[in-house]
Amino acid sequence: MNIITKVKKLDLPLGQYVVIGSGIMAQLGLRAANDVDIAVTPDLCTTLRASGEWEEAERYGKIFLKKEVVEINPRLDWESYSTTVEAAIASATIIDGVPFMDLNELVKFKRGLGRAKDLADIVIIEAYLAGLVDGGGGCRRECVSNRKRTNKRPR
Repeated sequence: MNIITKVKKLDLPLGQYVVIGSGIMAQLGLRAANDVDIAVTPDLCTTLRASGEWEEAERYGKIFLKKEVVEINPRLDWESYSTTVEAAIASATIIDGVPFMDLNELVKFKRGLGRAKDLADIVIIEAYLAGLVDGGGGCRRECVSNRKRTNKRPR
């Protein structure tokens, strides 16, 4: 799935949304994404809800808007993680004109959610940030040389 194409088709106003969750991981080639999670400002959420094009769904005690593989999150405050959509937008990483949640912020977000899949994603993101994993999901030279060094049998 091409995240950027999916998001651009929505024609959302820049400065009022940010792609969260695994979207940036998919875009960087770290792992595939099955859906596109987008956090939006309250005004944009109201506009989308009023359009009649989005279905309301309740999960985790919150109301989301859903259309095909896209899920709109009107808020980013969870029990163990709290920021505003506006703060996430302001610190976003822009790739091909689409704002994605900053990877360091995404680690905090996923740590706050604490699900098994989020904890696994944190390991991948931290390895990427440390330069041990490239965007194709493979090891970089440093990782390979470290692996060779540690896999040698003692003589």
